[in-house]
Amino acid sequence: MLQLTALIVLIAALAIAYVMFMQRRRSAEMLPPCGGILDRPPSLSAAWTKEAGEDLGELNEPARCDLIFAASQLGDERAHRLLVNALADPSATVSLAAAHALARTGHMRDVENFAAGADSERSSELLKLLALID
Repeated sequence: MLQLTALIVLIAALAIAYVMFMQRRRSAEMLPPCGGILDRPPSLSAAWTKEAGEDLGELNEPARCDLIFAASQLGDERAHRLLVNALADPSATVSLAAAHALARTGHMRDVENFAAGADSERSSELLKLLALID
């Protein structure tokens, strides 16, 4: 009888975990794109994710942010290059995440170099937001 109760509790816990996972995934897919001054022209793409692997080329915005923060923990040259390329992401949120990750790992110079060569309004806004975070 105890084994049956334990099995029922395990099945219920798995069902609850599955429902919560699906709700979180659905809510992440339903997030509206960021609006405002930091948005890039639609001609830009998030193709920088393809450098990390073929399966990552079609990631949504929250997943690209997760990729950025994971890559920042690696500390190698390939991860650094991925972070620098992520600064040009069309999403303001992803671009800010990349700038924050670079600044946090001591590569603020790369962010400043990107800002110097990018749209002045977007880059100045990016630097202001980064200053607020750090």
